[in-house]
Amino acid sequence: MSNRLPLLVLSSFIVLSPSILPAYSQQMSKMNADSSSVKNQRMKNMDSPMGNEEEEVAHPFYSHMGMPEAVGMYSLRLTALSTQMDGKSKADFGFHFETGLSKIVGLHIRNDRFLFNAHTEIMFQFLVIKSKNGMNGFSPIIEFEIPTHKGEKYINTLVGFSTTFSNSQVAFNQVFHYSPREDMFEGSVALVYKMSKRIYLVAEIQGEKMASEKIASNMVGGVKVRLNKYLILGLGYQQPISGVRDFSSQYIFQPDLMFKK
Repeated sequence: MSNRLPLLVLSSFIVLSPSILPAYSQQMSKMNADSSSVKNQRMKNMDSPMGNEEEEVAHPFYSHMGMPEAVGMYSLRLTALSTQMDGKSKADFGFHFETGLSKIVGLHIRNDRFLFNAHTEIMFQFLVIKSKNGMNGFSPIIEFEIPTHKGEKYINTLVGFSTTFSNSQVAFNQVFHYSPREDMFEGSVALVYKMSKRIYLVAEIQGEKMASEKIASNMVGGVKVRLNKYLILGLGYQQPISGVRDFSSQYIFQPDLMFKK
């Protein structure tokens, strides 16, 4: 049952996303329309390439954001890792770069464990549904996994979608994609809660399933602290929650840089 739980969670979000999004977006739009101050702030943020950085909820540790970044906005999550397996610790690093190429197209370049993962992801995100308040949306994605280790020859292509549901205090992001060549499903869900002006709690579940193997899934928990409008620091811990695992635990330190052109 424990091996099936993450897959059931991911599947539930995937199935419910198309039906939840319109109703949720309508409700959020109505709530914002009732408050002139919120509406004015929203329009101010939409007019700015970056919006009001200090009012936004922080990014998760690993999960993609459900919608592209604005044009002229750049986000870079740098990750230092200490991974434990068989009583030994190994250092590694990762990165996740995001920017908006246009009003509806976003670019992500990511490798969560560069020394361990043989491929680096290059993903294009296409915004097709966006709520009136600009905080909720649905985006189909196409991803290319480029070999970055010796001996790797194939470029994997994945297709899928991402969604986001958020307000000024809570952000939920989800991504799901499929690799035809490997016959593999991957997905993640992330919840970020803004406790105060500078402190955020983060919880994530990541999972992948190949046709001939059992699901491998991990849970991430941590806290992020905003130092200023350009820099957030995060401390997290990742633990496998399935029988299939390639590590026993992982400690995460992540500076999150945000800047504009």
